Amino acid sequence: MIKFFRKIRQGLLTDNKFSKYLLYAFGEVVLVVVGILIALSINDWNDNRKDRIAEKELYKTLIESLESDLDDVHSKIGMIDSAIAGQEIFITESFESVKSRLTDVEFFKLLERVGSTSNSFVPNLSIYNKIVQNKEIDLIQSEELERLIIDLYEVHYWEYKDLDNTLERLAQEGLVSNFFGNISHLYINNTYEIDSDTFEKHYAELSEDCRKIYFLSTTVQKSMLNCEEQINHLLPLLREKLNK
Repeated sequence: MIKFFRKIRQGLLTDNKFSKYLLYAFGEVVLVVVGILIALSINDWNDNRKDRIAEKELYKTLIESLESDLDDVHSKIGMIDSAIAGQEIFITESFESVKSRLTDVEFFKLLERVGSTSNSFVPNLSIYNKIVQNKEIDLIQSEELERLIIDLYEVHYWEYKDLDNTLERLAQEGLVSNFFGNISHLYINNTYEIDSDTFEKHYAELSEDCRKIYFLSTTVQKSMLNCEEQINHLLPLLREKLNK
């Protein structure tokens, strides 16, 4: 093909048809430019197709991760709700009041509920960190969807983690070390039967430790509920994008 065009050029020059040669040369340049533009267009189309496939995979990964987070937060909300309910009882009711209406086993279960503040919701941040490190977040075409994803992982999740870490520290310094750290002596022969006299002596301590963490426990609860709300808002949007 190249030899063919070269012969045409040489023929035009030999026949002194310079104007026709210029016209031909211009046409050849246009043809080359059009070919380059077509090749670039095809390459752009192919790159865009690959990006959209990668974007779909990104949505699928985020959906699976957030569904797992949602299951965990559902479980942990029940635990923090139970812990707060137990704290309220020990803060507002006397030892005599609690003992008069609960069996030893129920009393022991109530204590277990109070100690469940340490059962934290653990969001899967590794998936998001990997997405950011690989710059896959740039694949998302919707600016609003990208903003919601970033807000969830970098604002709502981090807010919860900071609050939960503070609650864990306060609980460890107070309730766990002060009361639960030496709780075995409150039970008779390591059974659910409580030594009421000894327990009564420690009840004020238990009540005070619950009071110290109660406000932060309710704040962590609200933050966890907020995470749940944000996940429930984001998941349908991701599924919609995935199915388009």
